[in-house]
Amino acid sequence: MKRALNIVAVAALLMLASVAHSQESADLKFSGTVVNTTNPDKPTAALIEIVVVNHQCKITVAPPLAGSGDCHIKTFNAKSRQIKIISDGPPSIVWIGTVKGNFVSGTYTIEVANQTGDFYLVAEKLPQRVTPSEPPPTTRIPAAPLRTSCSPPIESSITGEVEGWDGETIFKLDNGQIWQQAEYDYTYFYEYHPDVTIYQTSAGCRTKVEDEEDTVVVKRIK
Repeated sequence: MKRALNIVAVAALLMLASVAHSQESADLKFSGTVVNTTNPDKPTAALIEIVVVNHQCKITVAPPLAGSGDCHIKTFNAKSRQIKIISDGPPSIVWIGTVKGNFVSGTYTIEVANQTGDFYLVAEKLPQRVTPSEPPPTTRIPAAPLRTSCSPPIESSITGEVEGWDGETIFKLDNGQIWQQAEYDYTYFYEYHPDVTIYQTSAGCRTKVEDEEDTVVVKRIK
């Protein structure tokens, strides 16, 4: 039986909170991974995609997790970029996360069901304005249980130095895995032995380096 996860458009509201003091309407799409970690020995992961148009949210979650609903922002600290969101339910879900550029991550708790989990999401602006009469553009997520080389997400550290990525950059991790950049992109920064998270999105496995806002799609080569 599927675990009930009444997921809401939490990441969308995280990003909307960042522009809450502007008049701009943020039309955004979020994609990434949500992981039910209630049983730490058997985490359950699923793809998640959220479309936000004119502050209205639409969410799609792939099996084995499922659910949707409304929510509201409880608190938001513009300085620390931390936010607390309450899913109105039922059941009620508490989401606590941090916004870093276009990356959003955090944890959720469903007290009534005694469930907990994590989420990792990347946001991008939609390429065109969608009028209220049109349905938000969505990409149907396959209905198969998610189990890939980066789901559940991989949390490790990059061995030695990293100076961003420039096309075919290779990342060696402390856990012995080796990953390579899988999309053209150029970003420069310098970090020594930083923590890294690699998680599933609709575009493939994406890597997030500690303290860096940019992310990049990667593929595992070892």
